[in-house]
Amino acid sequence: MSTRTPLLLIWLVWCVCAPCACKADASSTDEAYANDIRSRAEQAQQFLSGNTNDSGPLPSLTQIYAPRNFAPLWIRDGAPTPQSIALIRVLCAAENYGLRSVEYLDCPRFEQVLSASPSAAGPLPLANAEFDMGLTTVTLRFLSHIHFGRIDPHQAGFDLSSKRPPLRYAEILGVLSTTNDVSAGVASLEPSFEHYNLLKQALLRYRLLAAGQVQPTKAELLSAPYGRRIRQIELTLERWRWLPAFDTPPIIVNIPQFRLFAFQTTRDLKSEILQMDVIVGRTFPKLRTPVFAADLKYVIFRPFWDVPYSITQHEMLADLRSKPDFLRKQHLEIVEGPGDSAPVVPFSRQSLEGLAAGKLRLRQQPGEDNALGLIKFMLPNTYNVYLHSTPAHRLFSQARRAFSHGCIRVSDPVALASYVLRNAPGTWTPEVIDAAMHGADTLRVNLKTPIRVLILYGTALATEDGAVMFFDDIYGHDRKLEGLLGLPLLTAGTTHTRM
Repeated sequence: MSTRTPLLLIWLVWCVCAPCACKADASSTDEAYANDIRSRAEQAQQFLSGNTNDSGPLPSLTQIYAPRNFAPLWIRDGAPTPQSIALIRVLCAAENYGLRSVEYLDCPRFEQVLSASPSAAGPLPLANAEFDMGLTTVTLRFLSHIHFGRIDPHQAGFDLSSKRPPLRYAEILGVLSTTNDVSAGVASLEPSFEHYNLLKQALLRYRLLAAGQVQPTKAELLSAPYGRRIRQIELTLERWRWLPAFDTPPIIVNIPQFRLFAFQTTRDLKSEILQMDVIVGRTFPKLRTPVFAADLKYVIFRPFWDVPYSITQHEMLADLRSKPDFLRKQHLEIVEGPGDSAPVVPFSRQSLEGLAAGKLRLRQQPGEDNALGLIKFMLPNTYNVYLHSTPAHRLFSQARRAFSHGCIRVSDPVALASYVLRNAPGTWTPEVIDAAMHGADTLRVNLKTPIRVLILYGTALATEDGAVMFFDDIYGHDRKLEGLLGLPLLTAGTTHTRM
């Protein structure tokens, strides 16, 4: 939580302690409010600094009020408008969004003020310029948080690199200040994903479970402790807010779920998504699958495996030096230069020294035992991570599938290839794909239109049938995000288990 005290909180403390000082003059006019707001706007700008998500700085109060000639947003006839009271109640229910109301308002103190009765001498003791600007200030932060998230995903190590258009805050506040349904107006700024909304519903359910206000199902009993589950949902909602709306059907991999989702449309509905199990990177920091976004641009049938230099150094050289037939048995070859057409270098002490120095490279020939299997799906990126099949099919029987060096192995490569190549030149039926995988030659097929791939990380998922699934925080990203958000530590015993 920010160490700065919101302007509205300062105003409310003063209002409770000295309510007489807060009363608006019954003869005050809209012009008087506008003049007061104009004179205070520059001073109040200090409370709009410190936005930490990737949406850029929040607008100044002058930018908000100047287009309306500094007329108040939340005061009418000398009193708070119904919209302002509805908005305050939304802010005080920030927990329903996976946020914390204390970051916006001191709600208990605010309720005390709202319960005051108007006197004959004037309106409610909230109606003045500071109230109007204070409510605007905290609302700007809240709207930014529910739309973009509270932090920049890069702070959490998530390379999603998708800049989104800024919100038109002045227009949005103008609509909220006049609408008959403030909650609906706020909801229109949240992510439009179906599974985001399902997760919000799950959050309400788990808060009721934690409070003992509803009877848990058998599955919900097994998912206890509920405090940990609430936290997982809150953190996953934050990550949903980092995503842009889908312009084209994407492929998503959820790392802790060990699951891939290939969308048929831009809607995240189960009936329109191809799903399959995957294997992801190990839990060692240097072997983890990174969280990033990239475009899948081409497919390679019967690929070579270019052994990364780190694997050559730490896992291959010792065997190459001690076992003369290791190269032949593993169908490996030493080559000089980049590309599949690089010339093969004979095995010798000198070539081993070249491998150790990084002047030569090691690769595995295409075939059934190739580490990449018979097909790989290329999404060029700085991490050198891609999707591929695998000869080690037995590993898909494991529930916890963190076995790779960072790349993602798919359980049904033919189905994924059918999906990826559906708009590629040529006819790519499952039979044609299988024939290419078992053919004699390496074949590259470029996609007509790249497919966006999002490698994501969420430890909670609410499904369309009402079930809620939780996954282990295998890389510790939940713990890191808790710290970045300044969330309090949970008590001992709140371990992660999968339903």
